[in-house]
Amino acid sequence: MAFAISMVISTVALLLTQPALGHHSPAAFNGDAVVTIEGTVTQFDFRNPHVYFYVESTDEAGNTVEWEVESDWTTELSRIGWTADSLQPGDQVEVTAHPARNPQRHYMNLISLEKDDGTVLTSWDLRPDEGPPPAVQAAGIAGTWLPDRDFPRFFGLTARLANERGQAAQNSFVETENPASECIPHPLPQRLGNPHVNEIQILEDRVVITAETESQPRIIYMDGRGHPESGELSHHGHSIGWWEGDVLVVETTQFEPHRRGNGFAIPSSPQKRLTERYYLSESRLHLIVDYVLEDPEYLSESLINSHEWQYAPHMSLIPFSCDLEVASRYLEGLTDDSSSDLTRMRTTCVATGRCE
Repeated sequence: MAFAISMVISTVALLLTQPALGHHSPAAFNGDAVVTIEGTVTQFDFRNPHVYFYVESTDEAGNTVEWEVESDWTTELSRIGWTADSLQPGDQVEVTAHPARNPQRHYMNLISLEKDDGTVLTSWDLRPDEGPPPAVQAAGIAGTWLPDRDFPRFFGLTARLANERGQAAQNSFVETENPASECIPHPLPQRLGNPHVNEIQILEDRVVITAETESQPRIIYMDGRGHPESGELSHHGHSIGWWEGDVLVVETTQFEPHRRGNGFAIPSSPQKRLTERYYLSESRLHLIVDYVLEDPEYLSESLINSHEWQYAPHMSLIPFSCDLEVASRYLEGLTDDSSSDLTRMRTTCVATGRCE
């Protein structure tokens, strides 16, 4: 396989995928351009929150260049055929990806790759169509569920509801402030729309929700207690719940401050309050999660939104861990100009509902 690099604008590819919003903003990548390179794999890091591999190629001037290629979570890639042994140093590959906005950085966001043996590996966004999931009805809300991929709508809604302080924080956001770069998980309620498996367990005195992208489960106390008057603030907050018929109602307060706790770049405060209602759809194939989000410090009014989780008894939780070095790796070479890119993407998000 000859080493080469070419820059193309591919209408088909752009229709299929844009840089995915995984644990961080895609501001580093140019989603309107597609690069194809051929070269030799030098390193493969199958770690969270993003998989990276490195490809040595030759540019048009004949210089040797090592490209850094970023992809999705290991959990997502594992479900479409990737393993820790998918790539080995010395493998010859052709890679199609979105390039970095910084022309001085040889950095890409993967669309797909082909090995010299014909094996094709893609990003999660280009996963093969496996047909509809098994039409298995749920007996109740306990079990394994796969949320819709609707978190971009949450970003658009909160951007519209941000008060003066929230708007100022949104406009001043820079990527180095992103808590995800320090392995801090996505906050509630954003993660209710993240497409990662959740397991709900109903116990005698509590409900436990374990998200595939967090190392600690969420505890909802069902024993009649209230919120402690001076409880410790935490990432998950303090959750109490009760049943209204077959509907689980959850009230959560005492969230610790989070730089992106109320949206794409809108912080949250200890005044944040989240009320959720979990109930089965009429078909019993989906779990509906309605919620109301309040935070008068950054939002002008309450946000009312809903997500739909698909019943997925055929899926199991994949153990998650976050590698701090990998989580912050994308910040290397990120310039201050990315702030204008973030503003542009937030505007697009509000107008179209797409925050990718």
